Amino acid sequence: MGTRMIDSNAASHRGARPHRSGAVAVSLVALLALGCGDTRDEPDPGADASSGGDDAGTTGPGDDGGRDRVDAGRAEPDGGPSGPCVAARRLWSEDFETGGYERWTGRSYNAEWGPESGSCRENGFTDSPVRSGAWAHRSAITCRSHTDVHRGYGGLEFAGDVPEEWYTNDGEGIDAPHGVVNTFWDYVDTPYDFGGGRWLSLFTVNTDCAWGERVLTVGLDQPTRRLTPAHVDSTDFDPDAPSFPLREWVRVTVYVNAHTGDLHVWQNGQHVAHSRFSGRSTDLCQWHWGAYASGDNDAVELVEDDQSLWKLEEPWTDFSREPWLDGDVPACE
Repeated sequence: MGTRMIDSNAASHRGARPHRSGAVAVSLVALLALGCGDTRDEPDPGADASSGGDDAGTTGPGDDGGRDRVDAGRAEPDGGPSGPCVAARRLWSEDFETGGYERWTGRSYNAEWGPESGSCRENGFTDSPVRSGAWAHRSAITCRSHTDVHRGYGGLEFAGDVPEEWYTNDGEGIDAPHGVVNTFWDYVDTPYDFGGGRWLSLFTVNTDCAWGERVLTVGLDQPTRRLTPAHVDSTDFDPDAPSFPLREWVRVTVYVNAHTGDLHVWQNGQHVAHSRFSGRSTDLCQWHWGAYASGDNDAVELVEDDQSLWKLEEPWTDFSREPWLDGDVPACE
């Protein structure tokens, strides 16, 4: 596997860490201020987790800042989710072909977070495996952290519909009455099962830029390797919800709507779970993807490719169907 490693310390940033807790809401408070900026600490999810830089020297196609937009006119009355297209607007995308972190808030994948980051976590670009193009992004956890969870991930903070260049931990994020759809591709390799307090989070989003509310996550925390939302009020899993396969590319789509308190998850087109959550905020501010895991992990490889965020401009009503807006569900133009 060809890998170009990036020194994340070269990019200063202000950011906040995603949080994992049980289904009970916890108060998120500032714990310490590292050289990279404000950080937050989070409790170990434990037994109730299931309830809830430097340029890499590569070149790629023209970079539009990752904020390609589709002019989404309203669909005709017979259109929308059950018709030929859905009214939606792409707010951000990443294919890792630029070889750098220009499209990310803080310009970093945060390999430096945590006291053992230099010896336990790796981040960089790789040419194998890739889902498309020439490059993907690889993170690895290589030893246990006895004092902290593992953190090494990319993040976005939004001001309205526009990603911030640097973290502010303030303001308001995406206001999406019809929800936001996030699709990403992951390749996971590990020799052991999750569960018993060992977890790997693949996705987080928070509704409050100032970190005053629970963070929603989707990840793996059971031996079944079923994608599981956490920090939610309730979850209904589909009876035939599949396991997350190892050592192959998997497409994950997450629909989240802070106005209605709904979160849906699909895996390779199959609906997995529907969760309900509650909170004061109705916008969606910070998003994270990458190697965020409990400290008892010591052998995890995560490769990521082809990520996107779409804001729906009309309701999505058929949740048995994956709203794959980069694939078989076209956005109206």
